[in-house]
Amino acid sequence: MANIYVTDEAYARLKAAKSEDQSFSDWILENVRPQIDWDRHFGSCKGMDVKRIVKELQDERRRT
Repeated sequence: MANIYVTDEAYARLKAAKSEDQSFSDWILENVRPQIDWDRHFGSCKGMDVKRIVKELQDERRRT
């Protein structure tokens, strides 16, 4: 287990977002996606602008 420190405002928002019977950890695990190391996954694609491709994919996901 680890401790994290957040501002009072961040704590209030998190507390309001989770249900009464839900822990902070459970809420975070359900709502925060893990970061993907795209460079590692696309490492074999030499010469491609991976960051641009990822940004385009994320932009497209937001539009749908």
